[in-house]
This record gives sequence, C-alpha cells and structure tokens, in this order.
Amino acid sequence: MTRKQIFRRFLKGAEEVCFYLFLASIVAAQGVIDNPEKPLSAKAGRVLQLKEISRTTDEKGKFFFVEPWDVFTGKDGSVYVQEPKGFLKFDANGKFVTNLLKWGEGPGELNGGLTGAIVRENDIILYSSNTLKIVRIDPNGKLIEDKKFSKGPFGSLLGYHDGKFFMMKRVWEDRPKVSCLYEVKNRLIVVTEKEELTETSFLLPTTDSYYIRPGGRGAGSGMISRPMPLRESERYVYLFHTPEYLIKILDLEKNEISRSFRRKYERVRYAASGNIPEGYPLPKYYNDLCRLLWHQEKLWAVTSTFDKNKGILVDVFSQEGQYLDNFYLPLFKIRRNNCQYYAPMAIAGNFLYFLEANEEDVISLIKYEIVGE
Repeated sequence: MTRKQIFRRFLKGAEEVCFYLFLASIVAAQGVIDNPEKPLSAKAGRVLQLKEISRTTDEKGKFFFVEPWDVFTGKDGSVYVQEPKGFLKFDANGKFVTNLLKWGEGPGELNGGLTGAIVRENDIILYSSNTLKIVRIDPNGKLIEDKKFSKGPFGSLLGYHDGKFFMMKRVWEDRPKVSCLYEVKNRLIVVTEKEELTETSFLLPTTDSYYIRPGGRGAGSGMISRPMPLRESERYVYLFHTPEYLIKILDLEKNEISRSFRRKYERVRYAASGNIPEGYPLPKYYNDLCRLLWHQEKLWAVTSTFDKNKGILVDVFSQEGQYLDNFYLPLFKIRRNNCQYYAPMAIAGNFLYFLEANEEDVISLIKYEIVGE
C-alpha cells in the first residue's frame, strides 16, 4: 500500500469517527441529525441499472388496477398492492393470486376504504380509519382477528407490536377562515387490544389545504402531506409526514420517536396541472420525499427530484441516519400531477416492484432486477 493510499484510508476513518461523534452530540441535544447536501460516496449521482423481469396489467374477469397507491412485499416473495377497495395479492413473478380484502360489514370484512396495511411474516393487518376497524388475516386470507374500536377517532396506522397499535390522533383546532395551506397537529398514540389508550408527547404534523369557494358557496379540504411509514423490523418503523425533508424512527418497544434525520435538500417547485379553481391554495414545492424503501440494510429515500434523462433521485442512509450515497432510478412514467408524488414501489431481495401508468393511464405492476449497484 502506497503512502497516499494509507493517508486516504486515514482520512476516511477520521471522517467516520468525526461523524459518529457529531451524531452522538446532536442526538443527545435534540434528536435530529443534520446531514450535508452531498453524501459520502464518490459514486453519487450515477444512474442505477434496472432490468425488467415481468410486467402485469389488468386481467379481464380477474382484477383491474383502479387507484393503487402503495405496494408491499412479503417474506415468501408475494407482492401486495393496496387500493381503497382492494388488497391485491400477486406472486413473485407478478401473477395475480387473489384480492384479500372482503368488502362489507360482516366478520372479516371492511368498508369505508382501506386506509392502512401492515404486512408481517405470518399475518397481514388491514385497517380502515373511516370505520375504526381492524381485520387481521394470514397471507392466504384466512381470518385471524376482527376488531372494531369503540373509542377514537384514530387516524393513520403506523405500526403494530406486541399487541399494541401505533396510530395518529388528530388534535382538533378551529379551521382557517380563508383559503390557505395549514398545519394539522396529530399526536402519536398507542392503543392496546383492550383499547387501553396512551397519548404520547410526540406530535406528527401534516399539511392540508383549505379552500373556500368564491361567494362562500361551501368549502373543501385536501391532504398536502400524509404519513408514509416503512417497517424496518418488528421493533422499528421509519416514516416521514411533512412536506419538508425529515425522516423519523419510531421505536415500538419504547413507544417513542427515538431519532430524526435529514439532509440539506434543494426543493423542487411544484408544477400544477389540470383545471385548478380560482383561489385554490397550492404549495410552492413538491413534497421533498415520496417513498421509503429498505435494501441491503440501508434506507432508500425516494425524493421529488426528477431528471427527464436520468429518472428519479434516491438518497441512501445508514440505519443510524448517516447520508451515504445517492443515485437515479431510471423510472420515467411517474405520476407527478399532485404535490405528494406517490411513486408507489417496494423492494424484495434484489428486485424492485413499481406501479407505472402509461399515456392512457393504464397501470402496470413491473418487476425489475436491480443490477450494477
């Protein structure tokens, strides 16, 4: 090894030591890790190669993609697509298996819209915040538990651990009297199977739009941001919930947000499309983040940065929140007609599953192999 190589290795080691000392001081002080704009990797900014393996589109008489907005993968390789009125199961090659959501008011059935889902190794939890009902099934759809909460209302389902549901409860305040964007306060709560409720001190704010029609002819509201959780293990959930770049780690054993991290990010201006009513409040920027993924013990944060020649920018973090790398995924047919920028996708092993909409708005579930990482 040359003297120059030894010196470079020493510098790299010193950088890592400094970062962890810095991380420890920041976490102790306020629980937020501030990363620089550029990651550590010298290969940052490259385009990752994706090899298409399969493509699944609507099958008449079997299923149609209506309004899919989330994708999950199971330990056995199964793939699940969440819709308001469906939880579609596919095998690892994209072949349709069944719809695991039974619509109705009877045992094992949901109505009012599927607003949350958790896919675990041996069971799946389906939740409707509109009817406060939980349906727990095995991966084949066999009913394990049917539960309707008598308390509430509860919002998003963030996690489940050791008989406890982790949810958001809105802190109700007076709505604005003018059309605007405003912050909605939500408190992290823990609800046991027996409906013993613990309100934590952690607030998870989201942003809504509030629109008063000209002449006072009624009002309407819409979601600008919403919580997007990702289970890393039985104990930890990574999530974001604000339009600005901030990722939090929810510790399900300690009932707390254990850490938060972010990096300096150049926000992307929102380009509104379609017929927008006069005076409707619009954000200046897209939400900074649109999806979290877990790959080879690293967190992928899918951003709103899009390059027409490269695709969508993904930031890579360690489990502790250190900004390691970034790259572009060559995905181009992404719905960008709203500020939330869904980009529904999931990872299983070395395969990426992505929901793509073509020019006719026909949606396909595509399986890609991640190559040349």
